[in-house]
Amino acid sequence: MDYMGDRVILTHEKWEEKATIHPELKNNTFLRNLKQTIENPEQVWEDKDNKWERRCYYKKYSTNSYVKAVVLIKSKPCCIISAFETNCIKETQYSDIRQVK
Repeated sequence: MDYMGDRVILTHEKWEEKATIHPELKNNTFLRNLKQTIENPEQVWEDKDNKWERRCYYKKYSTNSYVKAVVLIKSKPCCIISAFETNCIKETQYSDIRQVK
């Protein structure tokens, strides 16, 4: 469940696909932090490319990085379509999108 009470899933197929690009998805500590990011994000932003269908959830992961989860919100349950470690909140660079939380 995310911070708004919506069910969010990461399918095994999507996990396998994304883990080839983002090997941190094979790390149990990262996966626990991903779950915490969905349940209690520090920031949530509209997605730059598709603000009506996706949201980007962020939570501090380490001193220099965040967990970022891109969630498809138009489906029920909502689906994680990507998740990875990043060094900044990229959406703050754009003026045409807004912070949701």
